[in-house]
Amino acid sequence: MTPPKLLITGCRGLVGRILWANLENDFDLYGLDISPGEPSNKVFQTDISKTEQVQAVFQRISSLTYVIHLAGDPRADADWDSVLLNNIGGTKNIYEAARLANVKRIVFASSNHVTGAYEGLPPGLHLRQNPEKITVDDPIRPDGFYGVSKAAGEAIARMYFEVYGIESICLRIGSVIREDDPGINPRFGSTWLSHRDLIQLVRKSLSTEASFGIYYGVSNNAKRFWDISNAEAELGYHPEDDASKRKKI
Repeated sequence: MTPPKLLITGCRGLVGRILWANLENDFDLYGLDISPGEPSNKVFQTDISKTEQVQAVFQRISSLTYVIHLAGDPRADADWDSVLLNNIGGTKNIYEAARLANVKRIVFASSNHVTGAYEGLPPGLHLRQNPEKITVDDPIRPDGFYGVSKAAGEAIARMYFEVYGIESICLRIGSVIREDDPGINPRFGSTWLSHRDLIQLVRKSLSTEASFGIYYGVSNNAKRFWDISNAEAELGYHPEDDASKRKKI
């Protein structure tokens, strides 16, 4: 049986590399990234802010079923001009190209920064200890232009679902750490999303019967303050790791 085709945008970033290494046996993977890499007929150097570049990639991949959209400016303190161009404009370009290519589903990497200000307001941003449990039903409360851009991405996803029927699972991802060690920062005790749980969450997002939803992506940390009950019920996501019990492998 031929595996479905899946495009990962931002495939050379941290999350992209983790997912690629763990999904390549189950999907026919393609990637795009603004960073140059080894020449490949399956990974394309692409600036997602350029409409024509994005559409050219989608046109080269016939019968594309899924997209995991990670690309954009990942800096939590990114300035407005950059997120407007890369995160808002770039996400619109991805969705429009997906519409033209008849893509079934997009897993959109949103961010916990959509509600980051619940953890405290400047000058004590992210310093409030143990905020009340935050759910996806709570109003957005971005902590900067990056959070605003991810909220806009969720709105773009919703619009393309309602108007064009493109399924979207939006994941407000917590803290994915290169070394997978939450002990390096006190906040990570609450916000850590382990590599193992990240992979499970994305797999469940690709296979769920839910056609649209917004979910927090965080491990089963004893100190977590994001509610994942809808991810448990609708996606079947059951995180295995807890920052307070983390043991070095």
